[in-house]
Amino acid sequence: MVKQRLLFIFSLILSVGCFAQTEEADTVVYRRTLTPSIYLDYGKLLTIPTNFETKYEGGIEILFMEKFPLIIEAGQATLSPEGAYSNGTYESEGFYYRIGAGYVSQFLPKNKIGISFRYASSTFSENGRIFIESPSDAQDDFVQSIEREDLTATWYELVVYSDRKLSDVFSIGLNLRLRVLASYDEQNVPDVYAIPGYGRSFEDTVPAANFFLKVSF
Repeated sequence: MVKQRLLFIFSLILSVGCFAQTEEADTVVYRRTLTPSIYLDYGKLLTIPTNFETKYEGGIEILFMEKFPLIIEAGQATLSPEGAYSNGTYESEGFYYRIGAGYVSQFLPKNKIGISFRYASSTFSENGRIFIESPSDAQDDFVQSIEREDLTATWYELVVYSDRKLSDVFSIGLNLRLRVLASYDEQNVPDVYAIPGYGRSFEDTVPAANFFLKVSF
């Protein structure tokens, strides 16, 4: 896990280094004052057939002077990680949103790269069942139900992203995220296991990546 995080951070630094690239001197650049876009995280749709999670996520971006984006994202997720508890079942479900701002640079004629910081919050519920059976019947079986509502969590994200223009309207892109947990509603044993939009609560930092399709107006 440590190696994966170091590799992820290195990828962020390498991507940010691309900002040193400048546009060709003989290129005439026309900048729009404001460019609104909406986008869909189509990579999340690929998780629907899996047992681990189901996610739907999209966002709105308002790009000022083709340099400074204001970003609002929202999503819904149901997490059902296998093995969360060795003897039991578990599911976490809820809604989350992110809001942030950043900087974008033209990397190639059809490619942009950017960096942003985002604040995120999630409201979710948990349900599950933990059970331990006594094979010899010498002791009573242990059964504990998990039913929790209106739990909350917050975190911050450093995001490096790039997109490629397919046409004047459509683009595809990639987000590389490093999530840093700020707070969550801690519980008595068992504690919260998974936070929709973030991941496992016992990990203070979580790397993530997602693909998106963007429509610009």
